[in-house]
Amino acid sequence: MAIAPARKPTTRVLFLVAPGEQPMFTRMNLPPFGTGIVTASLRDSGCDVDLHDLNSDLWRMWRAGEFTKADLRPFYDERAVLDYVGGARNDFLDSFADRLLAGKDIEAAQVVGISAGGDFSFLEMQSAVVIGAHIKRHYGKPIVLGGNNLDYLMQFHDAFHSWWTAVITHFDAAVTGPGEDVFVDLVGKLARERTQLPMARPAPSPGVARLLGDTVLRSPDAAHRILAPDFDGLRLDDYHNFVRDRPTASPRKQEADEMWNRMQLYQFPAYLSWLANETNAQQAGQGVSGKLVMPYVFNYNCPYNCAFCTESLERVKLVHATVDDIVEDMAGLSSKYQTPYFYLFNNYFNLVNGFVEEFASRVVLNGVELHWSDCARFNSLTYERLALMAESGCRKLTFGLETASTKMLKIIDKRVKLAEAERVLGWCKEVGIWADLEIITGLPHEDEDTFAETTDFLERNAANINYFNVNRYFVAPKSLMGAKPEAYGMTLRKFPDAYQRLLDANYRWLAEDLEFSYKPQNFRVYEFDEIDGRSAEQLADVIVPKIAKLNAIQSTDFSDAWRVLSMRQDRAGRTPARFNNETMSMA
Repeated sequence: MAIAPARKPTTRVLFLVAPGEQPMFTRMNLPPFGTGIVTASLRDSGCDVDLHDLNSDLWRMWRAGEFTKADLRPFYDERAVLDYVGGARNDFLDSFADRLLAGKDIEAAQVVGISAGGDFSFLEMQSAVVIGAHIKRHYGKPIVLGGNNLDYLMQFHDAFHSWWTAVITHFDAAVTGPGEDVFVDLVGKLARERTQLPMARPAPSPGVARLLGDTVLRSPDAAHRILAPDFDGLRLDDYHNFVRDRPTASPRKQEADEMWNRMQLYQFPAYLSWLANETNAQQAGQGVSGKLVMPYVFNYNCPYNCAFCTESLERVKLVHATVDDIVEDMAGLSSKYQTPYFYLFNNYFNLVNGFVEEFASRVVLNGVELHWSDCARFNSLTYERLALMAESGCRKLTFGLETASTKMLKIIDKRVKLAEAERVLGWCKEVGIWADLEIITGLPHEDEDTFAETTDFLERNAANINYFNVNRYFVAPKSLMGAKPEAYGMTLRKFPDAYQRLLDANYRWLAEDLEFSYKPQNFRVYEFDEIDGRSAEQLADVIVPKIAKLNAIQSTDFSDAWRVLSMRQDRAGRTPARFNNETMSMA
């Protein structure tokens, strides 16, 4: 009798998403995309992945009244967290991590992966290392950290040197770039060798942080790979967006319901969408049901060179899936998770010539029902292409205009033609696609005249603009402006003790129970003086009225909706920061 070959033992991975502040303010609205991608890759490689989002556990603890926001002060104490990572005793951090991890089969795991999140949240970053240290201390498991927040911390590694030193010294690996293949490689090595991987070695895996002497280094990132995320194992009802769903209602009422759902999911800015979701959740079962919105990405890296952007300094090869694979992924996710709703997070949808036409034809011919939003560029969009996008399910596009000053557009190398932008905004309105804009104010040498060009553009096109996000310029080290500040008319200043100062600002925001839209400006690690111009202090004085003026142009529909939804929830009449001057700063 033939003997069956022995089965290759499966590597067991416990994969955790570190919790952030969002569950203490509003419902979660999206399953964790990056974690879903790495999970899909690990499972494709044969790993047995036990996946948990600890935001769900934090949300339940919060709802049960097990702690107050003010109780979380130790997570915002640089020294307390890093000492704990280094082996010091801290009963609060240790017991809180233990409560978050209750019911997780840590013993069965050969390797533990922890995502430090991607929302630029300090609670995510701090809780990730606390949870990793707790598991190291009590279970002795290898720890691999990842998540987009590590890219942020690496860009400002000089400000967060103490954090990086603790992580590299006490954990097995920290992945600062794309993790879909790197995690598979690291998990395999750790499971086989059962020893710590020394991150300080000369040639670690791609995108893994290391120390050379006292210097924090980042190995070149691995390339992205396009995958459909895998969220199996998560409590998916925790991410439900509550939509109107009355299958027995008249066609007219069903049409009205679908229009409301599209408004809630696509027209409303994020802070208002969250509030609408909370309001709808109170009517679950009364014509309202929970639906997932699927995050998905099919292209990475950008061929443009906007000087403020983190992709401007290093040119990286474009990664783009085929149309067949994209439609197969989206149709498969829609069927598997029973939802037609998607948020796409591409650099921009119309990145490749001919893609719009091919995608739309595949979706329509295959009869796939989709509703989606994405980023886009004005370049090459015609009325016909926008009509095709609307037919394939596009509900909203977000365009990076940044500024409507021809002088500033040239300085930042945006390559936007304002006349073309105005035409596209009008066409979006005609075909039924909501058009959002990204606006940046506070760029070096932005004066009253250049700022007025932007406000004039916004006022002139107000009828065709759904919403515009107001962003205060910050210096990104991994950008042309950050690497060569003098060429852009500025000299940089580093905040002293930026790490703890940011932690303090985040804790004040949390403990004072401000609205979620008041989130501190965690990107502002550097300030700058203009060469032959204004000081950082003078620039700070003028930024507040600029932001206030921009917000005054915003459609009043959103403030009206906020007030109505707030009354339905018996909330205090607090006005979201989007209608005030700006979000909290470091100071």
